[in-house]
Amino acid sequence: MNYLSFEPEDFALDAFFCRWVLEPDPETEAFWLDWLRNNPYKSKDIEMARQLVLLASSEDGVPPSSAAIDRMWEKIESGRQPKILPLGKAKFWMKLAAAVAFLIVAFGGYFYKKVRNQTYRTAYGESRRVLLPDGSLVMLNANSRLRISDDWGQPREREVWLTGEAFFYVSKMKRDGRPVKFTVHTQDLNIEVRGTQFNVNTRKDQTHVALSEGSVHLYLNEKGREKQIRMKPGDLVNFSSKSQKLSMCHVPDVSPVYSWKNNRWTLNDTSLEDITALIQETYGVTVTIADDSLRLKKVTGIVPTDNMEDLLDALESILPVTITRQQDDVTINTR
Repeated sequence: MNYLSFEPEDFALDAFFCRWVLEPDPETEAFWLDWLRNNPYKSKDIEMARQLVLLASSEDGVPPSSAAIDRMWEKIESGRQPKILPLGKAKFWMKLAAAVAFLIVAFGGYFYKKVRNQTYRTAYGESRRVLLPDGSLVMLNANSRLRISDDWGQPREREVWLTGEAFFYVSKMKRDGRPVKFTVHTQDLNIEVRGTQFNVNTRKDQTHVALSEGSVHLYLNEKGREKQIRMKPGDLVNFSSKSQKLSMCHVPDVSPVYSWKNNRWTLNDTSLEDITALIQETYGVTVTIADDSLRLKKVTGIVPTDNMEDLLDALESILPVTITRQQDDVTINTR
């Protein structure tokens, strides 16, 4: 069974999935937990499908009110586990089909109501997951902003505007049998996809794109004309419309670029000066390197970013430095 192509209602109507939700056993537990570990971007679809199954297995089978839908969505967003109820037979499947039909409409209207004029923001030191109404998942890095098109779902295009950094898991979507493109707009370029995984970083007055899976078309906002670049997995592109500087390369593994989404930075011969810039952008503090000779010190390794204190401790253990912090001021000195 190719579950990767499943929508929430498809999972909810799958007998093997329902067995896991309502009558879990070693076989279903092992399969679905392993499947989720390998496909974490589908976790929201799974949670929604679980809610559908549980609604159908409830005793009254009454369609939920708008307030109940709000509460259900809050549970899905917060990741709270629903109560498991016993599985019925034919009556259950009839109720499940009705629940799926109702919630497709109810959740669909709810999603589009929420998404209009919607802007998602993260504070310094904060990251969050954003589930879009088409099933696409966006992991928004610290100090970032994602704005959704006001007319999302109306035209034949899904559009978002990004400032900061985000990783996108874009779901494929068709309308009237034709693929619906997904476009990420930045100040430098437009990123057009239909179903793929990629990272976008708009810091330092430029846009950096790293492609993990699928294909991407970049439309560069060059002076006087528009230039198109097609990316393949492993490609890295940097472009600044202000300086008109473009660089492109291919690497065997692009995952270090977006290791931030797993609460760590993968540093590869990265200078301390570049690391301090990352710290300032991520945590909103001022970092001063007291000894200029330290600026070009290189760091290779993985450092935690769950919180800034752990990050600073890790840097102290790697480099011959002493790091002190007074509120929002961080100073790095030679040890």
